[in-house]
Amino acid sequence: MEKLKTLLVANRGEIAVRLIKTAKRLGVRTISIYTPADAASIHVGAADHAVLLSGPDSKAYLDGDQIIKVAQDNHVDAIIPGYGFLSENAEFARQIAEAGMVFVGPSPKAIEDFGIKHTARELASAAEVPIVPGTKGLVGSEDEATSEANRLGYPVMLKATAGGGGMGLLTCNNDGDVRKSFKTVQSRGETLFKNAGLFIEKFYPNSHHIEVQVFGNGRGKAIHFGERECSIQRRHQKVIEECPSPFVSKHPELRDKICSAAVRLAESISYSSAGTVEFLVDDEHAGFFFLEMNTRLQVEHGITEMSYNVDLVELMLKQADCELAGKSGLEAGYLQKLQPSSPTGFAVEARVYAENPARDYAPSPGLLQEVIWKEVPGSRIDTWVHRGIRVSANYDPLLAKAMVHANTREKAIAGLKDLLTGTRISGPPTNLDFLASILGDSTFESGITLTNFLSSFEYRPAAIDVTAGGAYTLVEDWPGRPSVGRGFGHSGPMDPVTFRIANLLVGNEQSVAGLEITLSGPDLKFLGPAVVALCGAPMEAQLDGEKFPMWTRRRIEAGQRLKIGKTTGGGCRSYLAIHGGLPTIATWFGSKSTAPMTTVGGYQGRALAAGDLLGIVKDPPQFQDDLKLPDSLIPSYPEEWDLLAMPGPHDEGFLKQDFIDEFYKTTFKVSHNAARGGIRLIGPRPRWERLDGGEGGAHPSNVIEYGYPLGTVNWTGDDPCLFPVDAPDFGGFLSSVTIIKADWWRVGQMKAGNKLRFHRISYDDAIAKRQEIENFLDSIEKCCKGQAQFGDVSALKYQGLPQSGENGGWESAVIHQIKEEANQPLVSYRQGGDDFLLVDYGHGSFDLNYRCRAVTLYKKLREAEGQISFNNGSLNVGMPCGNSLMLHFNSLKVRRPELLEYLIKLESEIGDLSEAKFPGRKYKLPITFKNKAQEESLKRYMETQRPYASYLPDPMAFVAKNNGFSDQQLRDIFVKSSLMVVAIGFFIALPIALPIDPRQRIQCPKMNPSRVHTPEGQVGWGGSCMALYNVESPGGYMNTGLSIPSADILGFKNAYSLEKPWLFDDFDQITFYEVSEEQYQTLMQEFRSGRYRYEIEDVEFDMKQHNELLKTTADEVKEIRRKQREAQAEMDKVEKEMLEKWNKEKEEGKISVDTVEELLGDPDIIPVEAPVNANVWKIQVSEGDELKEDQVVAILEAMKLEINVNAEGSMAGAKVEKLLVKPNDVVDAGKPLMLLRKGQK
Repeated sequence: MEKLKTLLVANRGEIAVRLIKTAKRLGVRTISIYTPADAASIHVGAADHAVLLSGPDSKAYLDGDQIIKVAQDNHVDAIIPGYGFLSENAEFARQIAEAGMVFVGPSPKAIEDFGIKHTARELASAAEVPIVPGTKGLVGSEDEATSEANRLGYPVMLKATAGGGGMGLLTCNNDGDVRKSFKTVQSRGETLFKNAGLFIEKFYPNSHHIEVQVFGNGRGKAIHFGERECSIQRRHQKVIEECPSPFVSKHPELRDKICSAAVRLAESISYSSAGTVEFLVDDEHAGFFFLEMNTRLQVEHGITEMSYNVDLVELMLKQADCELAGKSGLEAGYLQKLQPSSPTGFAVEARVYAENPARDYAPSPGLLQEVIWKEVPGSRIDTWVHRGIRVSANYDPLLAKAMVHANTREKAIAGLKDLLTGTRISGPPTNLDFLASILGDSTFESGITLTNFLSSFEYRPAAIDVTAGGAYTLVEDWPGRPSVGRGFGHSGPMDPVTFRIANLLVGNEQSVAGLEITLSGPDLKFLGPAVVALCGAPMEAQLDGEKFPMWTRRRIEAGQRLKIGKTTGGGCRSYLAIHGGLPTIATWFGSKSTAPMTTVGGYQGRALAAGDLLGIVKDPPQFQDDLKLPDSLIPSYPEEWDLLAMPGPHDEGFLKQDFIDEFYKTTFKVSHNAARGGIRLIGPRPRWERLDGGEGGAHPSNVIEYGYPLGTVNWTGDDPCLFPVDAPDFGGFLSSVTIIKADWWRVGQMKAGNKLRFHRISYDDAIAKRQEIENFLDSIEKCCKGQAQFGDVSALKYQGLPQSGENGGWESAVIHQIKEEANQPLVSYRQGGDDFLLVDYGHGSFDLNYRCRAVTLYKKLREAEGQISFNNGSLNVGMPCGNSLMLHFNSLKVRRPELLEYLIKLESEIGDLSEAKFPGRKYKLPITFKNKAQEESLKRYMETQRPYASYLPDPMAFVAKNNGFSDQQLRDIFVKSSLMVVAIGFFIALPIALPIDPRQRIQCPKMNPSRVHTPEGQVGWGGSCMALYNVESPGGYMNTGLSIPSADILGFKNAYSLEKPWLFDDFDQITFYEVSEEQYQTLMQEFRSGRYRYEIEDVEFDMKQHNELLKTTADEVKEIRRKQREAQAEMDKVEKEMLEKWNKEKEEGKISVDTVEELLGDPDIIPVEAPVNANVWKIQVSEGDELKEDQVVAILEAMKLEINVNAEGSMAGAKVEKLLVKPNDVVDAGKPLMLLRKGQK
């Protein structure tokens, strides 16, 4: 290039990527523009420099003034728009020229002349190019329109003169259609194109849409690169394109005629750059008529490039370079040499869209969880997407153009079909299967590709259209992800027993993905046949209005509708198994399960919603009869549950013995807050053996962080919470008892208001109970396969207790200890149910010596290849955290006594690590201490959770005061210290890190209550550790700044992969450097687009040097701790006073019972009652408001579900007399939320 050195690409998506590719090949520096919605698009990272546009996502790419300013700021020579947006905006082209740059495309006049369709017809006629019979100019009235339509003969097409892309045109078959459509087309023209003018053309139903690719030099010379067939269209939008046209190939004389006409038109106006002349070709006589000229690069230009071995974008850039050099355009001789005589081979293109074929191909925005393009010979994929992209609703849903070139049309079609069927795009629905079905159609294969092809094409996807998602419907498989850890969630069904039975009934393996339905179910329309079974808590279910049986295998035919309603008895979850599972759901770490707390897996990481589409297998088997599980074998779902459990990991020494005894005698109540991430229990206040948690925190429930066992009762302060499958995998609160794995399914059926009791049993009895369940499921499987009879199967028994529960033969929490001596620390082996074992070093204070032992033990286990290893499934996951290692093992593959013996042996082999060296990496991260995101989070906390506290409104200042530091001293600790990562997990690989230098170790409590919202990238401090929150989530660590997150779930960003979506490993270190909020926002933009590059340094942690540091600073550290204790005592006093004041105000704010009772005695008062035990999230009305029928008056939150409370018909016209609750209050089912006074008639 002579003059063209820097190019701005004024577009997005696949065309932006394609334009950048050629520019970079030619050595031209590229500038891309993007919106926040497009931050992760390939085009952002592909350019040499990317600029974020301001303004709304939907309008930014149309902001010509801003784009030109970006170009000027970056010393751009030319701007290329591709297609769409500003590509055919003559005023934009003029502004570019006025700014001293070149518009890569035709002249503004050419854009204007051909942008008005009736003017274009006149230009074509003047160039002796045949035009479709139609009106000579615009039509001004309905009467004139009907008159002209009758003159032309029906059918006709009304067209907006400024329209394009299939918008602003309607087909009419009679006078009534014309009158009906006239104002519609006028309105669309005015709305979409700011031009209400319309004209009429004759419509040819049996015709082809064929276009010719031309290129002109702006000096009167033009050439062509053959024709393309674009007849397969839906709503006048192209779907499949071919080059050359199969119709023209059958009529070889037509190519010269139609291409010559196109060149003649281009030369008649001295057209410059690439353009496309579109023709309507009559199928019967091969006559052709001019339709329009697109004065830009066409979407489907790629197949021309493949068939004619040309790079059209290169020609456009060379033409622009000539214009920059003052040469007007390319030399005519040069162009003439490029004129091909005929195409080479055949190319076929399919446009891949994110759209839902069950919803009339409506756009389907969403997260792309998997993008794997199949490579075939001669293929080309023009795309902007990759795994992890979120398709925005703001733009056209085109994901890619899939093209295949071959020496015959048959091979090109076969290759493209192979590409489409072998490609996997998971997330929102796509048209991949629809496109493949077209390519496999015999009519298409024969080359009969008329514009009305799709009107008679029948497509029936094998899928389920989700009409309504239900309260909380998730994709799950069994056993989920027990071996991933690092805070990404175990996942899997909450009730694995019912889930596995449902799969067996439909002929699946027990592990196959199905739907978990909580409280109320979805409305599902089956677009293809399926074999299903609905099992679990009794629910209302209807198939086409008829009652649908549960625990029964049934076939559903295409077109039928299954509507699953509310639970009607005990339990809260049911499962819908479908033969063949859900094949279009992506797998993540070997599972399709949804972990909604971490947005991992399943259908876009969330619950199902209306508009979702679930792919199912085609042609499911025809079973001879329905298969039903006998009532005697159906599990029971009581209102009161007796759960079998084992003490530990913590009880003695943490809780008083009399409270431990009381705990097992207590009947607990399930709170409204009962979900997959935690089930809050209501019971007696614990009595603690300790005054505080030492280095773990100020509350006696605090301990230094350790890995949590699933099924454990975790004490978050004084409140017990039962941890099911999606709970965090580590934290700093103690756990006193753990449910045995055989009872996990029962925990999964407990709902708000249920009652439960815990019963201690031994490890041996826990395994026996678990084996009983496995034997039961094995028997069910044999019956479903016809190898046994249901009558011979014994039901699960839950009457009475195992022997150890009766005679006190259970084990204590600590099942073994190695005594402390010399360089051997104290080792306590703590049980966590029958599948978890905590190896705990030391006495509960942070010591990096213990951290080294825990990690060394874990690495030895990772390297093991014998009977006990991660390779054979006897070990699932290990969590080295702080001073401990939590092991999740499989007791059906390795019994705990064998594992314990092996761990003791490994411990003896570890030896003395006091002088060991450990390799790691040091990450230098930016931190901003003051920022809007953090301020908004704290404001939200103060408005909705707690208005004042010792740590509000400035947690950073509180942390400084709590440690006796000045604000600057605290900031210095952040930016001058090295922090050792001591755990990775909790939620989404959150790292916690401890300052290596003990003099820099900060102490502070966690927020009480913890936040429901924490911004992405939040740096927090709690106990002795720093935490970095990778996503928006709940959190309790004090807000102390924002940094760059350290996880990427789908692994597309720099430093991540699908196999390792977390950043930090054991012995990695973190340092911070301060940046401004503006600098931080720029770095976060880079992170979200995947372009951020971490500053990383290889380091070595030397235990000998560290232990010497501990010795030499011991006195200094002792003095620092003394000052910290004094400061903390003062802050504890302030906090206690504020907490008492807040609790008193809450109590005083409650409406007295007498007032409520008095009002309820008034016959004109109507109570609005809570439908379930719940937390009040929002009150949508005020006292004095008059209500309308079905108006939402309050929104409750229960089991992580939003529950609207609506005004019933009888409440219409009533006024709100008294609000009885406020946000964050807890209400019981049936209790009044507000009182209404009937309207006066």
